[in-house]
Amino acid sequence: MSYPITGPILLPSEPALKTDTPAMLDWGGPLTPQNGGAVQTLMRLGTRHSLDFVMPPMLTEPHGRIWAAKLKLAKLFGALLPFGQDGFVIGAPGSPVVNGTGQSGMLLNMRGFTPRYTVKFGQAFSLVHLGHRFIYFAADQGTAGADGGLLLPIFPMLRAIPVDGDACEFGKPMIEGSLSMGGSNKIGQDRDTAPWSTFGTITITENE
Repeated sequence: MSYPITGPILLPSEPALKTDTPAMLDWGGPLTPQNGGAVQTLMRLGTRHSLDFVMPPMLTEPHGRIWAAKLKLAKLFGALLPFGQDGFVIGAPGSPVVNGTGQSGMLLNMRGFTPRYTVKFGQAFSLVHLGHRFIYFAADQGTAGADGGLLLPIFPMLRAIPVDGDACEFGKPMIEGSLSMGGSNKIGQDRDTAPWSTFGTITITENE
């Protein structure tokens, strides 16, 4: 951890999550006219993702102590957590980056993949722009060329215009955002007499 602390705070890797619930937060949606006209679907910029997760009961010392402190820091400075893809074999994607400037919409041109690497439909990756991560998913399967280049359909729409060379984290996608517990601004733990700690449902929501 660097000082002074600026965040985001990488949450501990142990113990592993008990359950998690990834979700897409759609800020667009159908627009239904009052007089029976055709429904229009709005594709608004800003659709993003959240992740609810529950930790297993853990010994208060040391794991409960460490998790409690990290969660409180993440509430203040933002949270960072690997975005799991259970059962999916990522393989060796290489070191892909954004290829070119001025990109927008739902297509992303990249370079730096391992030649002939195949991105699978629904595969997650995080794009790092100006120090912030944005989670995206492949909207179709695509295979990099012999030069490591790939033009990939993605969803949702790009929320910030990336610059040439921005990292695309396919090997270990990460979700970054604000942290909450139970929808409130309170961060805490239940300390049982065993001595065990539990934390309830924790949520990370992308900020943009």
